[in-house]
Amino acid sequence: MRYSNDREEILRDKGDILIIAGAGSGKTTILTRKIEEDILNNRSHYKIAAMTFTNKAANEIKRKISIRSKGHYIGTNDGFVENEIIRPFIRDVYGNEYNKDFEISYSGNDKFDSFEVGLLKLRNENKLGTYNNNSKNFKFELAKQILKKSKVAKQYIRAKYFKMYIDEYQDSDEYMHELFMYIRNELKIKLFIVGDIKQSIYQFRGASPKLLKDLSEDENNGFSKYELIENFRCTKNIQNYANIIVKKDKSYYQEVDKVEDVIGVQPIHNNTRYNGINLKNLKLFDLNKEIAILIKNAKWGNEKLAENLKDLLNESGYNFTYIPKTPIEDIESTNKVIFIELAKYIKNSKYSIYDFISNLGFDLEGKEIKEIELIINPLKEVNSNDVDSILINLFRFLSTNLEEREIELFKDTIENEIYDNSYNGKEFKHKIMTIHSSKGMEFEQVLIYANDFVDKYGRFTEGNLHYVAVTRAKSKLIINLDNDKYINYISSICNGTEIIKFM
Repeated sequence: MRYSNDREEILRDKGDILIIAGAGSGKTTILTRKIEEDILNNRSHYKIAAMTFTNKAANEIKRKISIRSKGHYIGTNDGFVENEIIRPFIRDVYGNEYNKDFEISYSGNDKFDSFEVGLLKLRNENKLGTYNNNSKNFKFELAKQILKKSKVAKQYIRAKYFKMYIDEYQDSDEYMHELFMYIRNELKIKLFIVGDIKQSIYQFRGASPKLLKDLSEDENNGFSKYELIENFRCTKNIQNYANIIVKKDKSYYQEVDKVEDVIGVQPIHNNTRYNGINLKNLKLFDLNKEIAILIKNAKWGNEKLAENLKDLLNESGYNFTYIPKTPIEDIESTNKVIFIELAKYIKNSKYSIYDFISNLGFDLEGKEIKEIELIINPLKEVNSNDVDSILINLFRFLSTNLEEREIELFKDTIENEIYDNSYNGKEFKHKIMTIHSSKGMEFEQVLIYANDFVDKYGRFTEGNLHYVAVTRAKSKLIINLDNDKYINYISSICNGTEIIKFM
């Protein structure tokens, strides 16, 4: 398998393309540039279709496209299959008893267990519902059946589109994947796929990042494969440090004149974790800018230590806020993302029902949005006694299983004020938080501890966690060198590069 990081080569490539794009790598920019390039070079009547999971993401693509895109489809995956396949051609396959103006319903009353029952509901009640099994996708299964059985539908899609762009492919489910591959293999329409296996968050509703992984590792599927490793969030030196360690390959290193924004500092050696920070090292930061001190998952007893660190710093004249790991983060199922967004809805007055729906990747109609709002709005009352029944109703609506332990962890989170800062949307210039809590966030300056990434046997075992921690930093990264094994490990990997000098 051959990967390339050449963005100009992506623009020149006229075949099927698959891009693995990490956080901060500018994937939306390369996606929109490729769309513009293909539209401008297209001299025929053919159009493009650009699809993603939410209207918010689709609008971001529209906003970034600087040329006229009228007539081309830029919207959600659901919107495409509804309006380009199912509504126009359902009668061609299943007969005139089916109304094209059906209602999309996610209500528990309109769920079913089999494809045949879903068809009957669509015919008799004029409602396109969903499976009880959240890992199955009736809408995309129906769209594929229509395409397979309708010559007119095939002719329409083949005659209208010459390329399809699919964003966030790691969040596609099996039924979506099968439809897109059918369009590519049978209708001969080129695909441009973008995704990042590490960033899948919609597994609670059937997303399977393994589909993207398998697609990227198949050497014979005809896709040109690219990996965008440059992180535009971070400085070049921070990128180098993150890439060379997680890849263990110096070919990912980009030459620089000198390293000034990745700094290793000696700690004060004592017997207390995290308190072994030399306070004068904080002077290496610009105190007028954002600083985040990131520590390992607090479930190993670090929470009290983090509080002690905060007190130590603030007694010395600083102003740090500790944002603790919340009980929600101990949820091991894919329901975690639902509970996190729900906590934001409860704790952050500026976080609307539309933010909640969009961040969960749902493309719902007004009726369904209102129904969800009616279910969860009582949770905004701090002393609500009906949390259990509200959650049961919400998860029933979402066709997702719910465990009693998850309910208790959620209640512990929203009923305890010490966790408010994690979800209330307030900004703190100087903060201490866990690395896990920092995922998806970015900070101007970051301090991490070397000892957090080495196990008790002296082995560097936390490569992915290290990558997350390092890539949170935008302009400066300071590593508290409180573990000699870490220093030896980094030295062996970075030997011969400018990075080694910070040791």
